Amino acid sequence: MLLSSLDLKIQDWKKMIKHVLLLCLMIHCTIADPKAVVPVPVPPVPVSVPPLPKHAWLTLHGDEPYVVANGGFSGLYPPQTELAYSQSIIFGKGGTVLLCDLHMSRDGHGFCLSQLNLQNTTNAADAFPNRKKTYIVNGKELQGWFALDLTSNEMFDKLIVTQSIFSRTDLFDFLSPYPTDIYLEENRNALLWINAEYATFYDQHKLSLLDHVKHIVETKKDITYISSPEIGFLKSMGPVVHRLKTKLMFKFPIDRNAVEPTTNEPYASILTKLPMIKTFATGIVVPREFIWPVNKARYLEPSTNLVADAHKQGLEVFAYGFANDNFLPHNYSYDVQREYLQFVDNSKFAVDGVVTDFPTSASTAIACLAGSKNASRKVPSKKMNLCAMKELTLIISANGANGEYPGSTDLAYQKAVDDGADIIDCSVQMTKDGVAFCLPSADLIPTTTASGPFMSRAVKVDSIQSSMGIFSFDFKWDEILSLKPQMFSEFNGDLIRDPARKNVGKFVTLSDFLEFAKAKAVPGVLINIENAVYLANKGLDIVAAVTTALSNATLDKQSTQKVLIMSAESSVLDKFKDIPTYQKVLHIKKQVGFVTNETALEIKKHADAVYLHKHSLYTQFRGEGFTLNSTNLIECLHWANVSVYAGTVLNEFQDIYMDFSSDPYSLIHNLIYYGADGIITQYPGTANAYTRNLCTGNLESYRIPDINPGDVITTSLDPKEVEEFKPPPPVHLETKDFVTPPLPPVAAIAKDDDKGSASSNNNNVNAPSSSSSPPEQAQTPSTATAATINIVALLFSTILGLVSLL
Repeated sequence: MLLSSLDLKIQDWKKMIKHVLLLCLMIHCTIADPKAVVPVPVPPVPVSVPPLPKHAWLTLHGDEPYVVANGGFSGLYPPQTELAYSQSIIFGKGGTVLLCDLHMSRDGHGFCLSQLNLQNTTNAADAFPNRKKTYIVNGKELQGWFALDLTSNEMFDKLIVTQSIFSRTDLFDFLSPYPTDIYLEENRNALLWINAEYATFYDQHKLSLLDHVKHIVETKKDITYISSPEIGFLKSMGPVVHRLKTKLMFKFPIDRNAVEPTTNEPYASILTKLPMIKTFATGIVVPREFIWPVNKARYLEPSTNLVADAHKQGLEVFAYGFANDNFLPHNYSYDVQREYLQFVDNSKFAVDGVVTDFPTSASTAIACLAGSKNASRKVPSKKMNLCAMKELTLIISANGANGEYPGSTDLAYQKAVDDGADIIDCSVQMTKDGVAFCLPSADLIPTTTASGPFMSRAVKVDSIQSSMGIFSFDFKWDEILSLKPQMFSEFNGDLIRDPARKNVGKFVTLSDFLEFAKAKAVPGVLINIENAVYLANKGLDIVAAVTTALSNATLDKQSTQKVLIMSAESSVLDKFKDIPTYQKVLHIKKQVGFVTNETALEIKKHADAVYLHKHSLYTQFRGEGFTLNSTNLIECLHWANVSVYAGTVLNEFQDIYMDFSSDPYSLIHNLIYYGADGIITQYPGTANAYTRNLCTGNLESYRIPDINPGDVITTSLDPKEVEEFKPPPPVHLETKDFVTPPLPPVAAIAKDDDKGSASSNNNNVNAPSSSSSPPEQAQTPSTATAATINIVALLFSTILGLVSLL
């Protein structure tokens, strides 16, 4: 008995010590320097999953399609340079093929160069202003600068390779042309592809591509592919590679009416003679439009039979022309992965390889997304620490699937549900006669056809926006219904969204939105409330409208479906603090870069989560579209037990920093990698597809790259250049940005007689008033004491759970 009693006392002391240690750790987190990044994350623990069954590919031999890096990672770096090739090996999937377009200097040395004319791909015009020439190439006159007019020393010493597509960054335009002998030596363990495009032209100028390629094959006998658009060249190479594994590929130019030099026959005619091509080539390389044609309105037409017909002849088929910054057919909704999957993962055929400027994206499509449509959702392992535990990343719509249909319409919401959104959202607007409905903004101009018939009613409301607007609160519901929804995009021109859907769909009242969410059993809804003070002064009680609608839908009396209340104003969120099942989300509209511990704890008084601009999670390098450093926002907000939702994520490549390869999947992957608890997106289908990728947790598969802020520039630029850049001071998130006075009483303004129309509708929820001030807050203690009290209260249950495991 004595030993037993002693043992119990020892156990009690152990528990007490553990409690004290954990409490000390929390106090340490609380009273640390507010300007320092407080939490120290524990390295993520990868979740192991069983190996996946082998995918059944519809390629010629049933193998996984190749990713061919067109000049290396040429979408980001100057093409056909050492840096472009090395980065494609690092970030591409295993077996990525490196393609070199072979050209020759005047003294017979080979170089990898993306074009025959050096004018747009190098600084030749500046380096050699007097070397401009005009040549006849394949029957057409071509003026510019050419490698055959320069010696190898001149090229290596004076030429700089530049991006040939001017919309891409010039930040890395400092590299010399890549000689083929160095290309072979430095990439001797990689799969290589030599494209000999202009054999006849070089022969006319006493330079032999054929002899040079023969020399390359003798030097490196395992060249994987050699391609050319000239039949004579490929026939001459046949005996050279006869006993080797090298495959000869016949390349078709984009212009079907161009004439093949050996036969003087149009390529369109040769394309119909696949058995003849089989006599001298292993396969064909064609523009992607030869397989999936695109009409002038940028919509896909039915696929051709080219792949099936070529496979019947035993010919491999590679498609070229893939790039993330292409203006894609509208069918893809600017989702670059959907285009790759259209070629490799449809039910009828798969090409044997894709030639792309962005090998990381092609690798993700082939290794991670093909065959994943019905896979279970997963997310990467998160960064965790004792001061903040992570939950499953949410997919939250932004005005429904606003990227594919006019925002906040019935079709946008249905698409968001179909595409797997966890939370669908309604930004609540009010009509003059008190009808609450969903629309992206109070201004009707961007998202409706109001600017036509009602431009005379445009006014300027400084408290809402700086520009003139036509506002919903100046219109009755019947007038709103006389309008049509309108597709809105931050981009115009070639990045315009699907014109066929520009004005489709119907407006949705708040009550109808909630009933739709219930009927579809959506996991949750987000209700966004803005302009509450202005509306109250106009006699419209938006808070009461939302409260009543939620109550009528019985969403305030259940916990099955999440209810998120979002606002940029603390006074609005405080109105809902008495309903514990509601999650309150603070919308930080401006881009910020730093938050103190005190501010994070102040946020926690009003909200459970924040919605941050995605660019608030990292700083930018010189305005070049590249990240530089992480901000402290996620870590500090997690420390205060505040969830972070990042957005708005778009598919359009111009909205995505170049670190992420202009690829929304890479952006989503890294926002989650940085610790975002939710992704707010106008394209929930893209986010949902990412969460089902087959690479997450599979240690044997390709891994979607984790791109830490600053990785790209620090590994690619001179370190001194990066160090010399002094970014501007970060914008601090301060309490004045979100703490607002109590809402004013709703003004008693006489309403016009609406003759029993909208005011008698059950959507008119303006009667209840929510003008009472929130309960008086307790006196604020000192900073350290307040922080300690908050942390102890927030993590008390977590402590008990952790101690029980010790």
